[in-house]
Amino acid sequence: MENLFEESKNKTRVLILSTQPSVARLLREVLQFHGKDFDFYAENGVFTNSNNDFVIVETSDLAKATLFKPNIVLISSEISGEEVISVLENIIPGGILVYDASLAETVEKSLNFFRKLEYSGTNFSKSNSHFTLQTNIGAIPISSSDENLIKNIDGIKLLSQQFGVMEEDFYEPVMNFE
Repeated sequence: MENLFEESKNKTRVLILSTQPSVARLLREVLQFHGKDFDFYAENGVFTNSNNDFVIVETSDLAKATLFKPNIVLISSEISGEEVISVLENIIPGGILVYDASLAETVEKSLNFFRKLEYSGTNFSKSNSHFTLQTNIGAIPISSSDENLIKNIDGIKLLSQQFGVMEEDFYEPVMNFE
């Protein structure tokens, strides 16, 4: 990962700061469903490089996240407070941060200039082990039983929009994601 910045300095660098691999898996599923090309690197060693314009890095390691100098960042809901300051300070000026509302106070302390897209807990209902999202376009059943993933759906949706996948198009691959 240390060389990843050098290898990707001419690409749009997208960071997913999360301890939940399902967050990055869902983003990849949505982008692939809609024919969006990207390179991908995960902490567990999964790596694809096809010289695309976007490279997505999934990590929970703050030191590695800081070295990546991302253009676009998603910080998932289980990541907390002050520890993310170093990541915020290394977002490329003019970049984009998608973050859970619980980080609002920390984000406001950042002196770096970037666009801030806040999301809060996804509105959903649970029946047995099945979830239904309550969205602007109606109720949407979800195959996944991962509640941590469900809590970050709105953040993943905002991040997908940075790749040109709008809300209506976002939910189709999400419905079948497990």
